[in-house]
Amino acid sequence: MVSRSADVVLVTVRELRLLLGLLLILFLTAETWRFVGQLTTLRLLVFIALTFAAAFLVVGVGLRRVLRRSIARRAAVRVGLEILAFATAIFVTFATAGVASVDAELVTEWSGSQGGVLVSLGIGRPPLVITRQLLQVAAFLAALGALVFAIEVIADEDTRHTLTHDLAGPPD
Repeated sequence: MVSRSADVVLVTVRELRLLLGLLLILFLTAETWRFVGQLTTLRLLVFIALTFAAAFLVVGVGLRRVLRRSIARRAAVRVGLEILAFATAIFVTFATAGVASVDAELVTEWSGSQGGVLVSLGIGRPPLVITRQLLQVAAFLAALGALVFAIEVIADEDTRHTLTHDLAGPPD
């Protein structure tokens, strides 16, 4: 189990290292905040759901093509859970970075919408805040990251092997 956890952490760190730069640029771009901030909650949820559905479809179909039938389903479930964990790591990373670096005034400037402060932590000047827009942008970036991760699992044999090698028993 420890080896399995180490494999997952290794892949997560490797993929985050490659993806974090692009996501950071999107996070620091006012157009991203304006675009995501203008989405209704329903549209954002549909975007996130469809992006995750695409990620799971890529993994399900892709693993069936490259792995033996006997392990493809178990591998797809496992990788699906790892996609969720990867997306959670991205969400937490950007939510934390946003709380530390993006104040309510900057959120208003970038998103083009007033308000949105859900929680004011009352620390510092200006105070650290959690805004609706921050959570929306973090969720948007997490969904994009999940799709990229799913594609990487299928496209990169080393990543796929790291995540599924222990499922392979004796040949069929």
